[in-house]
Amino acid sequence: MLSNMEKFINFKQLNVVKQATATADGSATLKLIASGGTFFENTLVNAIVWDRTTAAADGGQKYIVTAVDSTTQLSLVALGPAGSTLGTGVPNTVVCFIYMPEYTVVYGAETDGLQAAGTYQLIDTTVNFLNKGVKVGDTAYDITSDVVTEVLGITTTTNPYDTLTVSADTFLAGDDYIVYRAGADDHDVIMRSADVADVSNSSTTSSVVNTTYEPSGTAVMKVDYAYSSTVGANSDMRGAIQDAITASLQTPWSDVTYDFPGLLNAADAATNATWLGGRNYFFLRIQ
Repeated sequence: MLSNMEKFINFKQLNVVKQATATADGSATLKLIASGGTFFENTLVNAIVWDRTTAAADGGQKYIVTAVDSTTQLSLVALGPAGSTLGTGVPNTVVCFIYMPEYTVVYGAETDGLQAAGTYQLIDTTVNFLNKGVKVGDTAYDITSDVVTEVLGITTTTNPYDTLTVSADTFLAGDDYIVYRAGADDHDVIMRSADVADVSNSSTTSSVVNTTYEPSGTAVMKVDYAYSSTVGANSDMRGAIQDAITASLQTPWSDVTYDFPGLLNAADAATNATWLGGRNYFFLRIQ
């Protein structure tokens, strides 16, 4: 796999949308409990939670959020292979990193105004929704009433652009809400594909792939990912990265960056009942 050309592979890596420190023990109840969580404002069902501390040598423990119980508590289901990386909940004092693989959260808070008669509105006079990036077509979720609406317009009640016109009659003063849109909250990360000496899993139960470079063999690019397999180290991911390196080096010179094509879903149906869109993995950290 050696080459003198500078070529790169482009990966879609999820953004960390929130860090939360556990303030109570959820390690036996499949929970993340954090007194400063503010989960209503930035977390939805199907978010990924990564505890990098527990079983750190094997890539940590990863979860999918099954319910936002409160602004300080999340219910979880474990991801990954059986053994040390299959978590039972987040221990006290552990810092977790939260990702949104299905939606991008734009803003969340609490309403403080009553809608005008004959209108369907979400009013928060503490915020300028245009400045926060809210757009027509976004989803406005009334957490308190558990009602999902569509943003139809952005107007002004008291302060500039503090009112959303929505598609359903639901928002009352004091309701918790979150505005989001479809699509993963992610960014592009490139990995050098030239001068690769080896691609390997960190261990037999790992969700980490190490790419080692020549000439010294000491430079390593680590790819951490969440995946829905219940077996050990995911050889499919290692093989897919190897294949992408080869394809990258074989592309014409003008195409410096090769987009990682992804993997087919090879995990079992029971596990994927709690997974997202048939995907078998999401990249969490590439460094």
